[in-house]
Amino acid sequence: MRALRDGRRAGTGSPPAGVLCAIAKLGLAPHLSGSRTSGDPLTDGDSGPGQGASGAGLASAAPAPATWAPPLVGGLAPPDEPSIDELRSEIDRLRRLVADRSHDLALLAETSREITATLDLDRVLRAVVNLAMRALTFDRGAVALYEHGQCDVRAVAGVDTVDRADPAMQDLAARGAWAAGIGESFYLSDREAPASDAERIFLQIFGPDLEAGDVGSGLYLPLRDEEGVVGVLLFEATRANFADERQREMATILANQATVAVRNAQLYSQVPLADVLGAFGAHKRALLEVPRRRRLAIALLAAAALGALTLVRWPLRVAGADPLFRPTHSAAVRALVPGVVERVFVREGAAVARGQPIAQLRDTELRAERAAVAAAADAAEREAALSASRGDAGEERLQRVRAAALRREAAVLDEQLRAMVLRSPVNGVVLTSRPEERLGAWLAEGDGLVLVGRTDTLELEFGVDQRDVARVGTGDEVRLRVDALPQHTFAGRVASIGQVPAETAVRVAFPVRALVGNESGVLRPGMAAHARVLTAPASAAGRMLRAPLRQARLLWWRLWS
Repeated sequence: MRALRDGRRAGTGSPPAGVLCAIAKLGLAPHLSGSRTSGDPLTDGDSGPGQGASGAGLASAAPAPATWAPPLVGGLAPPDEPSIDELRSEIDRLRRLVADRSHDLALLAETSREITATLDLDRVLRAVVNLAMRALTFDRGAVALYEHGQCDVRAVAGVDTVDRADPAMQDLAARGAWAAGIGESFYLSDREAPASDAERIFLQIFGPDLEAGDVGSGLYLPLRDEEGVVGVLLFEATRANFADERQREMATILANQATVAVRNAQLYSQVPLADVLGAFGAHKRALLEVPRRRRLAIALLAAAALGALTLVRWPLRVAGADPLFRPTHSAAVRALVPGVVERVFVREGAAVARGQPIAQLRDTELRAERAAVAAAADAAEREAALSASRGDAGEERLQRVRAAALRREAAVLDEQLRAMVLRSPVNGVVLTSRPEERLGAWLAEGDGLVLVGRTDTLELEFGVDQRDVARVGTGDEVRLRVDALPQHTFAGRVASIGQVPAETAVRVAFPVRALVGNESGVLRPGMAAHARVLTAPASAAGRMLRAPLRQARLLWWRLWS
């Protein structure tokens, strides 16, 4: 700048040659030329050094308005010369441009390191699409593999898993397949205002899907090398023109890097035992890098853990399926003779003793019949006495036989009258709901009226899988909890094990019955529970290896028997 001011003071009308060369090296010549003269080394875009590789790149990246150029013909007055502030502003703009380019290069270098640090295909795809978020601002980004005309979306930006059944993912895969099919990068700048024939064709095919997904613009980059298309990189946004020229250039470079990484990962996956050998080698190198004392400490800890897994034993718990409480010693109160229920003496939940009256059947006709038979028996006795007084022995004997028969008939009617009272066959509580509603009901001989059972001790019935039933034995402890009292654990003992499996279409399970004390009365028949049977002790290793060992033994038997 000082030289420029000195030149002006000297009246030359143009900056010194050193300033012009510096401006040309910085790439300012294309931006500061207001008029061009053929043959000028600073302004001629065909042969001047200021229009080299770096200058052209900067000029194309950020064009600036023409402001000033030195006089090229002696004696001609130069145009308005830029001020020092304008020159400083131009230099600051170029510095920002250089800083942006440096940031882009650093980002590309980091991306290259990330995607080439592994040969795992899924990890490479996730790294590509997630690192792209640092270069572009989009609403949805994805990378898909392309094979036989179909796209398989394998990674989505910011998402751990991909739901391929999602209609949005299927539409995205269709658009990716179209882009991979044409084999060239495609940029949809604005869905509402297509700028090219390719965009209009794209909108004719996928316009409704884009409108449904609220996609305003999109960038579709096939991952292509000399062997063909391996996949496609897709970026979409709800706004129009989401990516400028610099961002699209970055995305293209990222797609080229991703193509190489994906191809290498696919080739590596075809190597036999590549993953296994690589994992073993990595673990071995990591182990050798550990100091000797630390390896010894790790070995001691491993030995202690192995001892704990194999030597420490505690009861193995076998789960019970569908546990259900039932009353113990339950019995139905049944009618011994037919009749109509006339009275009910108990309510639901009432405690009853064995032989206690539960209900009364209507006995009016039976009592009248019994009275008539008793009267006839008395009359026969009187006739026998009169015959004896007359000395008629035959008549006397006949009347006495008739009286004895009537007395026996009366005794039978007495038994029937006693049977009209329904009594409890066991000690317990009434389990039938609302027995009083049975008033007036007709009961045939053998029909039940109410159910009475003991609830101070309940029977818990549950199923045990056929693979575990051999471990369960009579007398084993049962621990259970109910939903109504989750904070309290109840205990019982196995009373019996069924010999015939329960009928179920899911799996084979044998019924196991346990007796559970219920002195407090908080447990009720019909309650569901969560039950575990404490069987013979087993170690942690034995628990973990039970299923694999069982399957291995069965497989060995099937192969060699």
